[in-house]
Amino acid sequence: MVNIFDNINAAAKDLEETPQYKNLAEALKAVHENEAANEVFNRFQETQRVVNEAMQTGQEPEEAQIQEWQEIAKEIEQYDEINKLMETEQALNQLLMQINNTLTKPIAVLYEEN
Repeated sequence: MVNIFDNINAAAKDLEETPQYKNLAEALKAVHENEAANEVFNRFQETQRVVNEAMQTGQEPEEAQIQEWQEIAKEIEQYDEINKLMETEQALNQLLMQINNTLTKPIAVLYEEN
C-alpha cells in the first residue's frame, strides 16, 4: 500500500526549493527588517484575522473593523517591501493552485467518467 504522506512530505520539501518559495522568504525577511513596514503588516494581519473569524462564524464584521482594515490596507501601499511580499504571495499561490489541480486531477477524472 502506498503511503501518500511520504510523497506529500517530499513535495513539501521540494516546494522549499522553488523560486516562488525562495522569493517569498526573501520578501518576508525584507518586511521584518523594516520596522515600520513590519508594524503595519502585523496590524493588517491581525485585523484581517479578526474580520475572517467573524465571517467564518457566520457573523458580519463590524463596520469599524472593516474600516480599520481598509485604512491599514491604504497604509500598506506606502511600503514597497509589503507590496513585494504580496506579489510573491500571489506567485506562490498560483503555484499551489497548479499543484492542487494536479493532485486532485484523478478525482476530477473519476467524476467525468461517471
